[in-house]
Amino acid sequence: MDDLERPSPKGMALRRPSLQPRTQARVRTSTSPALPRRHVDVDRAWADTGLLCALARRPVLLDKILDLYGASLVVAEGVAAEIRRLSGISEAQRTPQTRLLCSGADTVVRYLDDGQIVECPLPAGSDTFDTFDKLDRVRRQLRGIDAAAAERAGRTVDAVTSAHKHAGEMHSIVCAARTVDLGRQTVLLTNDGGAITVAESHGVPCKDLGQLLAELGCEADPVDAAELFNSFNEVTRTFATVPAHRQPADASAFRCLKHGDICRLCD
Repeated sequence: MDDLERPSPKGMALRRPSLQPRTQARVRTSTSPALPRRHVDVDRAWADTGLLCALARRPVLLDKILDLYGASLVVAEGVAAEIRRLSGISEAQRTPQTRLLCSGADTVVRYLDDGQIVECPLPAGSDTFDTFDKLDRVRRQLRGIDAAAAERAGRTVDAVTSAHKHAGEMHSIVCAARTVDLGRQTVLLTNDGGAITVAESHGVPCKDLGQLLAELGCEADPVDAAELFNSFNEVTRTFATVPAHRQPADASAFRCLKHGDICRLCD
């Protein structure tokens, strides 16, 4: 049994027998505005903390994404730990800056507890894949991006804070890299520009929330483009912001121009 067939025992224990199974782990996706926007099948779609918590602010959209992605949408252990930590912050300790993030985490925890989003462990090492070496390399890359950004802004970065900040992203990138190493199809779902840069350097394709929501505009029963654009702006206003060069300019970023069976944007 390979790494992709070993869900976390914790995640398995949380599944309730009464839950209706979602679709099989087949996803269609694209990774760049220059590529088709329609989905392509993948085996694992690794969701990041910020993206999930942002999406959870509109549970109806989170449900649509889960219906579309099915069992392939998963989280790494580090992401699940981050989400549970955020949800565990008491109301009295939540600040105006963190309240919406923590509220989103509250919602995602319910999906984790119900087994609708499965938590996957870090991959076991192999002759060609050293998990701890990969974690260290990803950690150093993410810290390097933090340090460069801090230097440009004329400030310093605390190494401990930086490592804690990127724990979930490190786990997600390493899990996705292992999926690639196994010859399987994968995608990292994140809004973080640094994580996207590092993931792509390890051969991992990425999608941000704008690209993810755009998939819902390309379905047989599409969500209205203006609604998707407004939802994107709403859920990324205070956290999980997308890098400026990836920001959708208007509702056209979510509109399918299908004519018959062909769409020049999506196909």
